[in-house]
Amino acid sequence: MAVAVTVQHRHWPDAPADGVRIGDVLMCDVDYPRHAGIRRYFWLLTYGVQLVYEPFGWTDDWYVDIVSFQRGRIDGIESITVHDRELDVVVEGHGPTYRLIDMDELADALEHGKLTSVEAARALRDAQGFLEAFLHRGAPFPPPQLERWFDAGHDYPPLPDVGRRSRPC
Repeated sequence: MAVAVTVQHRHWPDAPADGVRIGDVLMCDVDYPRHAGIRRYFWLLTYGVQLVYEPFGWTDDWYVDIVSFQRGRIDGIESITVHDRELDVVVEGHGPTYRLIDMDELADALEHGKLTSVEAARALRDAQGFLEAFLHRGAPFPPPQLERWFDAGHDYPPLPDVGRRSRPC
């Protein structure tokens, strides 16, 4: 069942956006100036990741942010705030080749108190869990949960109508 969700994110800090959650997958279409057109953002709530295909004008790569989520309610609507945990994965094509990046940013965040040791440990565990589930030993990539909602040409199938789409992501 599709559920309306208010998404709060660092890319649009002043105005929460409307997203759709189906099970543990949160998604919305993003018109972000650094992208070459609309990109569908996916968040796997169980794995603590945010995925976007071909961001920043890239070709045939996925950018995976390791994130955490703060859940709540705003005006009776489910709310999810996405927090960056500094560690990222770049997946080449549709895997399994990947690069783990920004380990220095994770270290800096830990060293300067931006992240606690518990938050940094959670980021490392979430990264390992994501890699094991979707990129190691023949695991499926992109994650099967996204298949119905993803299109490599960015001609995405419509998101389910949840009766509230006032502001896209």
